[in-house]
Amino acid sequence: MRKMSLGSLALITLASLAVPSTVLAWDDFGHMEVAAVAFKHLKTKTKARVAALLKLNPRYGNWIVGASESARERVAFLRAATWADAIKSDGQYRQDKQTDPTAAQNIGYSDLSRHGYWHYVDLPFSPDGTPLEQPKPPNAATQIAAFRVALSAPGTTDEVKSYDLVWLLHLVGDVHQPLHCASRFDAEDPGGDQGGNTVKVTGNSQTPVCDDPRFCPFGPPDKLHSFYDAITGSGYATDLPAKAAAALPKPDPQKAAIRDEQIWIQEGFALAQSAIYVAPIGIGRGPFTITPAYQAAATQLGQQRIALAGVRLANLLNDSLGK
Repeated sequence: MRKMSLGSLALITLASLAVPSTVLAWDDFGHMEVAAVAFKHLKTKTKARVAALLKLNPRYGNWIVGASESARERVAFLRAATWADAIKSDGQYRQDKQTDPTAAQNIGYSDLSRHGYWHYVDLPFSPDGTPLEQPKPPNAATQIAAFRVALSAPGTTDEVKSYDLVWLLHLVGDVHQPLHCASRFDAEDPGGDQGGNTVKVTGNSQTPVCDDPRFCPFGPPDKLHSFYDAITGSGYATDLPAKAAAALPKPDPQKAAIRDEQIWIQEGFALAQSAIYVAPIGIGRGPFTITPAYQAAATQLGQQRIALAGVRLANLLNDSLGK
């Protein structure tokens, strides 16, 4: 067997890591920002219960590597918010289909399916009259509802509650990224653009914080969806998203108090149409040139949605685990 040089192997590995998944919502950085906001709003009892449940996750030991004893609960909470994306590249987990009979099961960590379709609910719209396709279950809407019920139920085992907890940490963030709540149908994309994944962009700036080897060496994202995923930063270190979370705008208290995930999703669907699929983003696949004004507005929108998601996530966990 022919041997590769270390340099060649490194380049191949880096290139393979550079291919983003089509169902990410926020980079790890953004998901940890959501969690950092939520952690500050958790009740004392909720924090203790969450800490105990997170220890049941098979990756818990990896999450707390390098963290001081006093910081472990917070660091584990932030990294747990990225678990649902991390399993996409874990060889122990398998790619499954939305039509599988096990697609909506909730059995805990013995479930080794990746459930990529749980990350979004693409409500359809069309600017040119192209026929629409409604989203199929299970999806982010069905699973958030199911997991929050199971998390509150006294008869749910702790292992299943742990599994549901890490999914909720992630999915609440997902549905606050507007492109996880919408798909545009047009003549060029009659099957829908998969939340902006088929729409190409150019001219955008590198993310403000970037320590992610999957993306940073290759420049700014070239898809509309991934442009929004990484709008506030890209990376896996916990200190930077925690610092960024502290500087986020405080959400409107009335909006933050909304508990209904269907309303969260409708908000994202409306924002996708009114704030994302607007000039310079035209109909079709592009590429469309991002302007400084569009990038600034996208950054502001991303910060607002992340801040709102964090408080809503804390409310959900306090309601389910803090009583």
